[in-house]
Amino acid sequence: MDYLSKFRAFQLDSPGSLFSFYKPGEYTLIEARLPKGGLELLLDDLSFHGKERIDSLHITSWDSDHCTYDDLVQIINHLRPERIEIPEYLPTSNDGQLCRSLITKYDDIHQKYVQNVHIISQDYLSKLQPAAKGAINNVLHPSIYNCNNKNDMSLIKLFRSAGFNVFSLGDCESAQLSATISANSFFTSEVDVLILAHHGADNGFTTAELLDTLKPKLAVCSSNYDNQYDHPSPEIRKLLAQRNIPLMTTKRGDVIIYQPDGYDYATAVNLISDNEIEESRVGFNPKRLIAASNAA
Repeated sequence: MDYLSKFRAFQLDSPGSLFSFYKPGEYTLIEARLPKGGLELLLDDLSFHGKERIDSLHITSWDSDHCTYDDLVQIINHLRPERIEIPEYLPTSNDGQLCRSLITKYDDIHQKYVQNVHIISQDYLSKLQPAAKGAINNVLHPSIYNCNNKNDMSLIKLFRSAGFNVFSLGDCESAQLSATISANSFFTSEVDVLILAHHGADNGFTTAELLDTLKPKLAVCSSNYDNQYDHPSPEIRKLLAQRNIPLMTTKRGDVIIYQPDGYDYATAVNLISDNEIEESRVGFNPKRLIAASNAA
């Protein structure tokens, strides 16, 4: 069975975030971390789609909960991404600097496989064609550049497919950036699954205005290991509940959202107990299919 789209939020055995997004022929790993279960779990996920390597590695931030050197080495050596996207800002930690150095040398090391490392800068974004509504190519949104807060320089990307779409926001926390996204009507008709920014922190980014604009079908939170910080915050949980937006987290297991080819709805499952037990299940109709039905 092939899928129009499949998304997975992985539980980790240390603080951090890791996601995958699949659409026919293209597998993207979001963040350079390894899941609870290690590399084998990622290899199994790839094999499920008949793939041996990842097409794209998308790293939103240089913080260690998004990218660690030891995990990155395994991902590069065993999963051999064809394309890598990284933020423009320079990491300050030693581990982050090692990660960036390894990636920027990746073209030289793996010329047999790839010459395709992209530093997502303001100049890079200015050269891209404007996104067309309803298409299935992924869309990058500008972060805030030359600011003092590296979190607001996280990569922002809408992952699109012929099924459902996923909005990734990294660690963004600026109210100004949130307002910019809220003012862009493009996202109202495009966002199905919202990955909560900065693990669902109540930092001024995830506002009532943002949620009312995006109107996501589902919110996903990458909880810290064993949910040490009770992600997402009670305030964000309240905002979601007031809008009847279902919430799933990686607190006790993976979140898997899938839409088989030929189906007009997607199914989201929250797993627990080392992914042996299904805790909850939600179904939804992706916005693009609702729009197509209304236009018919």
